[in-house]
Amino acid sequence: MALYQGRALRDDRPRRPTGRLRRIARVLGMLALLALLAHLPWQGLRRRLGVVTRIDVEGVHYVPSERVLAIAGLAPGQDLFSLELDRARQALLLHPRVAGAVVEHRWLRGLRVRIQERLPVLLVQHGVPWELDSAGVLLAPLQPGVVADVPLLTGPRFDALPAGAQIRSEPVARGLAWAQALAERELQLSGRVSEVDVSDPSSTGLTLLGGTRVLAPAWPPGTRRLSALRVVLADLERRGTVAEQVDLRFENQVIVQPLEGPKIPRDGPRKG
Repeated sequence: MALYQGRALRDDRPRRPTGRLRRIARVLGMLALLALLAHLPWQGLRRRLGVVTRIDVEGVHYVPSERVLAIAGLAPGQDLFSLELDRARQALLLHPRVAGAVVEHRWLRGLRVRIQERLPVLLVQHGVPWELDSAGVLLAPLQPGVVADVPLLTGPRFDALPAGAQIRSEPVARGLAWAQALAERELQLSGRVSEVDVSDPSSTGLTLLGGTRVLAPAWPPGTRRLSALRVVLADLERRGTVAEQVDLRFENQVIVQPLEGPKIPRDGPRKG
């Protein structure tokens, strides 16, 4: 059988460049691109485009946003590529008023700083009133003479302790327990107490804004007994009677000692 060797078996299509030529062309293209990039004004572009344009601060209540950024060492206009966000977060966590912090990039040239503040629940004696959060951490005032509108814990003093110290003593634990109990929404008593006295280990004294003294157990009783106190105070207010002292130390009994003197009308004393 004869083999066909005609033109039908030939490949007359134009040949493509070999693999070596393609590699050479690719290298030349890369060199041309690098030469072009080398002539671009990178420093000017970085100063114009590689900077922080916006910083959002979230979670602030007492500490101003400007103070948060100052503590973290962040500001608009900084070099976006040289920022150390972990260092900024650590600087925030070292501040006594910050319990938690997150610092992260946002969008192309923005940052987000989210903090969890330590919120004051009591004032304590530190030469001048300082603040105490719910974990017992001591907080210096943000401005001299400016403190939160929370009850004053009387009895212990903490003049020698620095800001950020966590106090775990029994009197402080009692005071914090009372602050938490009075803040319960159904009681609505927190805003009526100006002082929590834990100087006596067997009982706790509460001073109301109107001057009434409440004698209570050392540790907060149940919600039922505190609700009875709220009802008694509301009834005294409705009657226009000022109580000098209310004794809450006994189960199922609230003893009221009225203030000696004339009753005060609900709409205040009459003007002559």
